[in-house]
Amino acid sequence: MTILSSPRVKYLVQGLKVVVFLSLFFIAFAAQAVNPLDVVINELAWMGTNISANDEWIELYNNTESPINLDNWQLVSQDGTPKINLSGTIPANGFYLLERTDDTTVPNVPADQIYTGALGNSGETLELYDNFGNLIDRVDDSSGWSAGDNSTKQIMERKNPQFEGSDPNNWQTSQNAGGTPKAKNSIVVQAEPQPKPESEKTAVEEPTVEVRLQQTYPTGVVINEILPSPEGPDSEEEWTVATIQQTRTSSAYS
Repeated sequence: MTILSSPRVKYLVQGLKVVVFLSLFFIAFAAQAVNPLDVVINELAWMGTNISANDEWIELYNNTESPINLDNWQLVSQDGTPKINLSGTIPANGFYLLERTDDTTVPNVPADQIYTGALGNSGETLELYDNFGNLIDRVDDSSGWSAGDNSTKQIMERKNPQFEGSDPNNWQTSQNAGGTPKAKNSIVVQAEPQPKPESEKTAVEEPTVEVRLQQTYPTGVVINEILPSPEGPDSEEEWTVATIQQTRTSSAYS
């Protein structure tokens, strides 16, 4: 009996195979594990296009620095339509375009996947799940779409892909009809604040200026007191007082 054919060695080899298999499994799991908002719903043409109201499309965006495999992911509406089983890969910091019915929905922009099922014009709640069933992103607009214009066909686009999709303040109506499929969303220019009328301006108090006055007294011999022509029996007893002083300065504030 050789050493390699002994039962003990066979058990060791089988155990090593199990360890290698589990290690590869966990490495693959770690590589595919994603966090909420790693992939988000970025644009929604829920109203269709100028060509047809049926030409709806949805755009996803990858917030990470790595491509993400979307096989077995799902994008579903809370009412069951649409329900889309995703496939393929979304590139790092890239886009994934879903077009309804066929690839002519968005001219000159190829779709990554075709789906069926219309979005309701009165609103939807859409949820994005990964292949493990974890909720990755959610748009809660069941009571009405947060943005978009059905008459002008300006689509609903996300302001910041790293903020929650359920926040209605994180959505805006695109600047142009048709939006920006598979490209950066439009930037809405904020209006410059208007200057306040003169009547509303807050009065600015003038700073208090401290003025110091200086008084200089004379030097030498000065007449300090005089008693001229006093009344009464001593009317002839006039007198004068003279003093000798040095220069001095006093200060006062106003």
